[in-house]
Amino acid sequence: MVEKFEPKDIDEVGEVLKHFNQFHDGYVASIEIKFKNYRTKDNAIKNADKTIILKVDNYPNKQFVHVEFLDVTSFEIISEWHTGPRAGPTWGICQALTMPASEPNEHEIFWDFYFLCAKAKYEVTCSKIVFFEFKDTD
Repeated sequence: MVEKFEPKDIDEVGEVLKHFNQFHDGYVASIEIKFKNYRTKDNAIKNADKTIILKVDNYPNKQFVHVEFLDVTSFEIISEWHTGPRAGPTWGICQALTMPASEPNEHEIFWDFYFLCAKAKYEVTCSKIVFFEFKDTD
């Protein structure tokens, strides 16, 4: 079963995150970045239409959630993980927060996503976020 959530503003995004319990105890299964409508001859990928699709395994609820960030103006994965048993960050999710973006993008949504290892996070600024929930009905 697939359910779609299309929040119209930042408050509704917060309500959808509450529905998913802020993805607490979930983990990031994949991140996909799509670029459309750019010209290669001008090397103008910065002007491309950018969409980011984050696939979250929202364990223990037996559900996968695709989070689509539309009209992305900026994104960054920040990791300061240099030591320890893994070569990179732990992709388990600690918390997900949304808030209005800062100037000059205050009409957009800023998403801040913290991972379990306290030295990694994912940030994206976009105009819209759409959630697709895929429930396991077994």
